[in-house]
Amino acid sequence: MKNKKLLISILVPISIFIFILALDLLTKNFIIKLIPNEGDAIKVIPGFINFVYVKNTGAAWGVLSGRPIFLILISIIILGLYLAFYIIRNKKHKCETSLVFSISVGLIAGGCLGNLVDRIVFGYVRDFINFEFISFPVFNFADISLTFGIILMIIYFFFIYSKEEKKLNKELDKDCQNAIKNKKNDEKIDDEENITRENQENINQDKENNKDKIE
Repeated sequence: MKNKKLLISILVPISIFIFILALDLLTKNFIIKLIPNEGDAIKVIPGFINFVYVKNTGAAWGVLSGRPIFLILISIIILGLYLAFYIIRNKKHKCETSLVFSISVGLIAGGCLGNLVDRIVFGYVRDFINFEFISFPVFNFADISLTFGIILMIIYFFFIYSKEEKKLNKELDKDCQNAIKNKKNDEKIDDEENITRENQENINQDKENNKDKIE
């Protein structure tokens, strides 16, 4: 059972991570081949959505534009911390952490690495999905994955994290009580053994005394 939980806690985020990373990189390569020049566009659903090639040198909404090295380092640090927290959390809860948390890790890891690959290889992120009916930044599938991953992360920390902690504390209290109970039982057994040993010694002593009187 424990091995099954461990397998699920590993397979869920890894499977999502691989799927998102592959989807993001493949769609970027495919779309950029169709519209190789920045600013080129393809109508998908007129008035609703089109594909426009945009080179984003910053983060979301163009924040920190022109600072790829800084963004690369920040991405690696944040991803590393989040993965470390997930591993520690799973170890602490014996691989019984929420499925929401596992999915969140997979989505964030896939989205973060998808854009990280772009920044390392090209020095910018390749965006192409554009909504025509609203004023909204052009984005890609990695951005979508990051958005949903962060939403799930917020849900986890606000609504699930505290419940897991309470459950863990109850289990720890139960284990502590069992340990105390077992210790008392062991002490009781030791006391009984000591009493038995003393009684046996007294009997032996009485036998020896009686033997001396007879002699």
